Amino acid sequence: MDTDKTRICVLFDIYGDLLPQSVAFCIDLYYNDDLSLSEAAENTGISRQGVRAALVRGTELLNDYEQKLGLYEKYKENKEIISKIKAELSCADEETKKRVSALLDSLSF
Repeated sequence: MDTDKTRICVLFDIYGDLLPQSVAFCIDLYYNDDLSLSEAAENTGISRQGVRAALVRGTELLNDYEQKLGLYEKYKENKEIISKIKAELSCADEETKKRVSALLDSLSF
């Protein structure tokens, strides 16, 4: 199960380009660079409260995008399917395992 922080980081990877630049910068500093609100405020030149407001707004937007588009949920479903396919390969010959595993690893979504 994903933690809230992990979920926000993944949503940011998926939908971050849709956020206003200032909001995206705050989320990147706080969640990806693991800075405190005060440290993020120093880096952005806005107040600690301003950073907090940007984080709240940004996470709301990210959750809204996911609710409407569902790309993160689809990503998780696809990862699960790939794991099941790899498990099913256990009875295949080694050459087939290598070829199918390489194909599955090359998928991007």
